[in-house]
Amino acid sequence: MPAKARATATKPQALEREDILNAHAISTLSAGAVSAMSAVGAAVIKKNKAALGKNPDWFWHMFAKCEAKAARLAEQAARDPNAWGDATFIETYASQLPKLLTAALDAHEKALKAK
Repeated sequence: MPAKARATATKPQALEREDILNAHAISTLSAGAVSAMSAVGAAVIKKNKAALGKNPDWFWHMFAKCEAKAARLAEQAARDPNAWGDATFIETYASQLPKLLTAALDAHEKALKAK
């Protein structure tokens, strides 16, 4: 069974999913940026512990999507000619991840109330 899972993970469509940070992108980051991403992620998870407790599967799925989107936005910001590299990446990631997850949680709550 693990061999089947590995085969699925290497299909091109699996690598293009918006909720996955690909290994190549992560390997290009400095250790400091990865460490900062971990710290920001942990803080966001801790802040939203109640939402995690209500629906863990949904929460982890949305967290992964928000994390990947924040990393893409941060990477784009860091490429700006006037950017400060890792500092810009970390600053953008740290500002975007909480916003994205809060928006997703709010939309989820509205959808639940609409039912």
